[in-house]
Amino acid sequence: MTRKENVLVLCKSIVTKLENSKSIAFPPRLRNVVAEEVFGLVSPYIMTDEDMKEKAIAKLGANAEKVAEANFTESEGFKAAKRMIRESFGDDELNGFYFLKPLKTVSGMIVSYLMRTASIDEVYETDEDLTKMIVDIVKQFNPANAH
Repeated sequence: MTRKENVLVLCKSIVTKLENSKSIAFPPRLRNVVAEEVFGLVSPYIMTDEDMKEKAIAKLGANAEKVAEANFTESEGFKAAKRMIRESFGDDELNGFYFLKPLKTVSGMIVSYLMRTASIDEVYETDEDLTKMIVDIVKQFNPANAH
Protein backbone atom coordinates (compact mmCIF):
# COMPACT_ATOMS: atom_id res chain seq x y z
CA MET A 1 0.00 0.00 0.00
CA THR A 2 1.52 3.32 -1.07
CA ARG A 3 1.66 6.27 1.32
CA LYS A 4 2.72 9.92 1.01
CA GLU A 5 6.16 8.87 2.29
CA ASN A 6 6.49 6.81 -0.91
CA VAL A 7 5.95 9.97 -2.97
CA LEU A 8 8.80 11.64 -1.05
CA VAL A 9 11.05 8.63 -1.71
CA LEU A 10 10.08 8.82 -5.39
CA CYS A 11 11.06 12.51 -5.48
CA LYS A 12 14.40 11.73 -3.80
CA SER A 13 14.96 8.98 -6.34
CA ILE A 14 14.26 11.35 -9.25
CA VAL A 15 16.71 13.95 -7.92
CA THR A 16 19.40 11.35 -7.16
CA LYS A 17 19.11 9.62 -10.54
CA LEU A 18 19.23 12.92 -12.43
CA GLU A 19 22.27 13.94 -10.42
CA ASN A 20 24.00 10.56 -10.90
CA SER A 21 23.42 10.70 -14.64
CA LYS A 22 25.04 14.16 -14.68
CA SER A 23 21.82 15.72 -15.98
CA ILE A 24 21.75 18.27 -13.17
CA ALA A 25 24.33 19.64 -10.77
CA PHE A 26 23.89 21.19 -7.34
CA PRO A 27 25.79 21.36 -4.05
CA PRO A 28 25.41 18.02 -2.22
CA ARG A 29 24.22 19.85 0.91
CA LEU A 30 21.10 20.90 -1.04
CA ARG A 31 20.07 17.36 -2.13
CA ASN A 32 17.35 17.05 0.52
CA VAL A 33 16.17 20.61 -0.07
CA VAL A 34 15.76 19.93 -3.80
CA ALA A 35 13.97 16.62 -3.17
CA GLU A 36 11.61 18.20 -0.64
CA GLU A 37 10.86 21.11 -2.97
CA VAL A 38 10.07 18.65 -5.78
CA PHE A 39 7.85 16.74 -3.33
CA GLY A 40 6.05 19.94 -2.33
CA LEU A 41 5.50 20.75 -5.98
CA VAL A 42 4.13 17.39 -7.16
CA SER A 43 2.57 15.78 -4.08
CA PRO A 44 -0.77 17.60 -4.52
CA TYR A 45 -1.05 15.89 -7.93
CA ILE A 46 -0.14 12.35 -6.84
CA MET A 47 -2.53 10.33 -4.72
CA THR A 48 -1.49 7.13 -2.98
CA ASP A 49 -3.34 3.99 -1.91
CA GLU A 50 -3.58 5.60 1.52
CA ASP A 51 -5.23 8.69 -0.01
CA MET A 52 -7.56 6.44 -2.02
CA LYS A 53 -8.61 4.63 1.15
CA GLU A 54 -9.37 7.94 2.90
CA LYS A 55 -11.30 9.20 -0.11
CA ALA A 56 -13.29 5.94 -0.34
CA ILE A 57 -14.14 6.12 3.36
CA ALA A 58 -15.28 9.72 2.94
CA LYS A 59 -17.34 8.78 -0.12
CA LEU A 60 -18.81 5.83 1.74
CA GLY A 61 -19.64 8.09 4.69
CA ALA A 62 -21.45 10.50 2.41
CA ASN A 63 -23.39 7.65 0.83
CA ALA A 64 -23.79 5.44 3.92
CA GLU A 65 -27.57 5.65 3.70
CA LYS A 66 -27.56 4.55 0.04
CA VAL A 67 -25.18 1.70 0.87
CA ALA A 68 -27.48 0.53 3.68
CA GLU A 69 -30.49 0.63 1.36
CA ALA A 70 -28.64 -1.48 -1.21
CA ASN A 71 -27.97 -4.16 1.45
CA PHE A 72 -24.20 -3.90 0.95
CA THR A 73 -21.96 -4.80 3.80
CA GLU A 74 -19.63 -1.98 4.80
CA SER A 75 -16.78 -3.95 3.27
CA GLU A 76 -18.58 -4.34 -0.06
CA GLY A 77 -19.55 -0.68 -0.03
CA PHE A 78 -15.99 0.34 0.72
CA LYS A 79 -14.67 -1.82 -2.11
CA ALA A 80 -17.24 -0.39 -4.51
CA ALA A 81 -16.41 3.20 -3.53
CA LYS A 82 -12.68 2.54 -3.88
CA ARG A 83 -13.19 0.87 -7.27
CA MET A 84 -15.22 3.85 -8.53
CA ILE A 85 -12.52 6.26 -7.44
CA ARG A 86 -9.75 4.15 -9.02
CA GLU A 87 -11.63 3.85 -12.30
CA SER A 88 -11.79 7.63 -12.54
CA PHE A 89 -8.00 7.71 -12.99
CA GLY A 90 -7.89 5.50 -16.09
CA ASP A 91 -4.35 5.33 -17.43
CA ASP A 92 -3.04 7.78 -14.83
CA GLU A 93 -2.41 5.04 -12.24
CA LEU A 94 1.07 3.60 -11.95
CA ASN A 95 2.52 1.35 -9.24
CA GLY A 96 0.06 2.52 -6.60
CA PHE A 97 0.38 6.20 -7.50
CA TYR A 98 -2.71 7.93 -8.89
CA PHE A 99 -1.87 11.01 -10.95
CA LEU A 100 -4.41 13.83 -10.90
CA LYS A 101 -2.60 15.25 -13.92
CA PRO A 102 -0.94 13.16 -16.63
CA LEU A 103 2.53 11.87 -15.71
CA LYS A 104 4.09 13.87 -18.54
CA THR A 105 2.53 17.07 -17.13
CA VAL A 106 3.80 16.30 -13.63
CA SER A 107 7.26 15.59 -15.09
CA GLY A 108 7.11 18.91 -16.94
CA MET A 109 6.40 20.65 -13.64
CA ILE A 110 9.57 19.11 -12.21
CA VAL A 111 11.58 20.19 -15.25
CA SER A 112 10.29 23.77 -14.93
CA TYR A 113 11.31 23.76 -11.27
CA LEU A 114 14.80 22.45 -12.11
CA MET A 115 15.25 25.19 -14.72
CA ARG A 116 14.24 28.07 -12.45
CA THR A 117 15.35 27.17 -8.92
CA ALA A 118 18.42 28.75 -7.38
CA SER A 119 19.21 25.40 -5.71
CA ILE A 120 20.31 23.86 -9.03
CA ASP A 121 23.65 25.12 -10.35
CA GLU A 122 23.41 23.62 -13.82
CA VAL A 123 21.00 21.65 -16.03
CA TYR A 124 22.77 19.72 -18.80
CA GLU A 125 19.76 18.24 -20.63
CA THR A 126 16.96 19.68 -22.74
CA ASP A 127 13.46 20.02 -21.33
CA GLU A 128 12.28 17.14 -23.51
CA ASP A 129 15.12 14.83 -22.45
CA LEU A 130 14.60 15.63 -18.77
CA THR A 131 10.86 15.01 -19.08
CA LYS A 132 11.50 11.63 -20.71
CA MET A 133 14.07 10.72 -18.05
CA ILE A 134 11.68 11.63 -15.22
CA VAL A 135 8.82 9.67 -16.80
CA ASP A 136 11.13 6.65 -17.11
CA ILE A 137 12.28 6.97 -13.48
CA VAL A 138 8.67 7.09 -12.28
CA LYS A 139 7.69 4.11 -14.44
CA GLN A 140 10.58 2.04 -13.05
CA PHE A 141 10.02 3.09 -9.43
CA ASN A 142 8.65 0.33 -7.22
CA PRO A 143 7.10 1.56 -3.95
CA ALA A 144 7.45 -1.96 -2.52
CA ASN A 145 11.23 -1.55 -2.66
CA ALA A 146 11.19 2.03 -1.33
CA HIS A 147 12.86 2.56 2.00
